[in-house]
Amino acid sequence: MSRRPLPAILLLFLAAAAAVAVLPASLHAQNYQNIRLELQQQQEEARNEIASLRNQIQRFEEQITEAADAYSDMYERFQNLRNEITLRTAVLQNMEAERASITRELEITLQQIDALTEDLETLIENYKATLTYVYKHGRTPEELMLFTSASLNQMMVRSYYLRRFEEQRQSQARQITAMQEELKTREDELEDARRRSQQNIAEMQQERSALERRRQVQERQVAELRRDRERLEQRLSASRREADLLENTLSHLIEEEAQARAAEQERLARLEEVRQQRLASAENIRSRREREAQIARYSTPVRGSELPSDEVLGTLESSFEQQKGRLPWPVPGGVVSTRFGNRVNPVYGTRIDHPGIEILTEARSEVKAVHDGYVFAVQPIPGFGNCVFVRHGRYITVYGNMSDISVGRNRFVRAGEVIGRSGDEDSLRGTSLFFMIRDQNTNLDPEVWITSR
Repeated sequence: MSRRPLPAILLLFLAAAAAVAVLPASLHAQNYQNIRLELQQQQEEARNEIASLRNQIQRFEEQITEAADAYSDMYERFQNLRNEITLRTAVLQNMEAERASITRELEITLQQIDALTEDLETLIENYKATLTYVYKHGRTPEELMLFTSASLNQMMVRSYYLRRFEEQRQSQARQITAMQEELKTREDELEDARRRSQQNIAEMQQERSALERRRQVQERQVAELRRDRERLEQRLSASRREADLLENTLSHLIEEEAQARAAEQERLARLEEVRQQRLASAENIRSRREREAQIARYSTPVRGSELPSDEVLGTLESSFEQQKGRLPWPVPGGVVSTRFGNRVNPVYGTRIDHPGIEILTEARSEVKAVHDGYVFAVQPIPGFGNCVFVRHGRYITVYGNMSDISVGRNRFVRAGEVIGRSGDEDSLRGTSLFFMIRDQNTNLDPEVWITSR
């Protein structure tokens, strides 16, 4: 028995259904929304960072305005202006990041619009084909197709496909309407992203202009400061003495701590030796009761002190090394205003070996330990304010210019634990934190060890 060919209406229905089935609109929308939300989250974070930096800029602008004409106040104005320029540079960097994110958002929105337009054109073409078929054949051929059926079974089959064809046509119309609405939404989002892009460009131009004006003011202040060579030389000498004093103090503290550790280990060894001797003597006591009492008394080994053992220090050292480049920042937010190493002083034109970095942050920000360790010293250092020294095996971190300290000597601290607060307006180095990393007697660049921002 030969098979009859499928009716034309069935072939058209199957073709239209297949075209709709392959449309990736929902998948496009899902991926697009996830990417767009992530980009807008990045833009929001950049905006928050910009707002925080602008608050610090405003504070320095106020301090600059209030400063008097005396040399000490002039130098303070210069320092505040330098910090302001550092912050304005950070603002521009965040704006550049925001600009890149908006540009990426524009790109994916345009890609989404292109994809939706292509899908919409496919739907419209399929819908046109359906309407063309209806227009050419009308309703009468469908009725004739039913009445001319060879059997009741064939009539039911044809009726089923005619009904499915009408449902498919209506579904196509609904999909076209929905996709047109989604396309309009994407076009509105594109216009919004373009508006934010223009606003970002305008703000960047204003910020660059403000930065250039402040740099010109700084150049005039530097020229004015350089006129007073005697006081400048005194300031330079003081800075060098402060750095040398920090180096010498830290070396002395390290040596002192090592001697204390050695002395403690020697003391414990002597006590353990005495305990073992007395335990051996107790074995020879004739009186059972007295022998048992003496054995019980000297059976427990001598306990160590609160100083961490060599094994614990070795573990800390290994863990600290593995975290190179991934250590957290000791303060939230902030930017590096003075970098590590041999730096050219912007006023003196001379070089000073800076042992650490200075992080400009909000006044009295929480200062957190960057890694597990134990505090082996807490003391003020001239030029660096109150300092906390934390040992991590052979590595040492130093936190200076602290307005408040919440840990004491020989205290074990965990990574992320608050150990105090950064400087405030009354601190020697203003609202900043001095941070230093040392490998035994060698100073390291902290920016190589902490995460990048």
